[in-house]
Amino acid sequence: MKDLDKKIEEALKEGVNLPDWGEDPNLAEELLLAFRGRNRFANVMAVILSVGVMALAIWSGLKFYEATEVRVQLWWGGFCLFNVLFISFMKVWMWMEMHSNRVLREIKRVELLLLQRLG
Repeated sequence: MKDLDKKIEEALKEGVNLPDWGEDPNLAEELLLAFRGRNRFANVMAVILSVGVMALAIWSGLKFYEATEVRVQLWWGGFCLFNVLFISFMKVWMWMEMHSNRVLREIKRVELLLLQRLG
């Protein structure tokens, strides 16, 4: 996204016809771009937290199968379910971060088109 910002700044300074958009990033590149933005620290912490909670989910799932009493099984099963839901919410949040980056990229492209038409 920084490259697109630089292209916009150059277009504003020079007033030159632009459109060399390049290619849209694939899914892996978009995920990596989420770790380069202004929310870098929050995204890294979300991934680290998700990995830790995944370990808790596996551990509680194993405890669920080891438990002999129904009450204990319900407790470990509920704890495992909570951990799996937390991981799912963190994944949805990362997808929303990637989507907002995609929307910002498209808005910048529209800005470039407007510059080209007006300039």
